[in-house]
Amino acid sequence: MDFSKAYITKLLDLFDDGETTLEQERDLKSYFASESYDKDFEPYAVLFSYFETESKTTSQVEVDLQSSKPNKFLWLNVAASIVVILGAVWLFTYYEKQQDIQAARIAFEKTQNALNFLSYNMNEGLEKLEYIEVFNTQKNKIIK
Repeated sequence: MDFSKAYITKLLDLFDDGETTLEQERDLKSYFASESYDKDFEPYAVLFSYFETESKTTSQVEVDLQSSKPNKFLWLNVAASIVVILGAVWLFTYYEKQQDIQAARIAFEKTQNALNFLSYNMNEGLEKLEYIEVFNTQKNKIIK
C-alpha cells in the first residue's frame, strides 16, 4: 500500500489527539512496519516498533485469583460498617429530637410570657373594677 507523506502526517496528528480509528491505526502500524517510512517520522517509528514488540510479550507470573483474606475479616468489615451506619442514624435522630425539644422549650417560654402579660393586665383591670364597685356602693348609699 502506498502512503503519502501528507496522509501519514494527518494520521499522526489524529493519533496525537487520540482521535484515530482502529483502521487508521492499522494503517500507521503497517506503514512503520514496512521500514520504508520517511525519516522525518523516526520518533513515531520507534514508538510503533515498541508497541509491536510489547504486544508479543507474555508474562510468566501466575496470578492467584483466590482471596488472600479469610472470610472472618470480610464479616468483620461488614459488621463494622453496620455499626457505623447505625451510629450515624442514631446520632441524626438524637440531634433532631434535641432540636424539637429546643423548639418546644422556646414555644413554652413565649407562651408563658404572653400569659404572664395577660394576667398582669387582667389584674390591673380588676383593680380598677373594684374602684368602680366601691363608687357604685357609695352612690347607692347616697341616693337612697
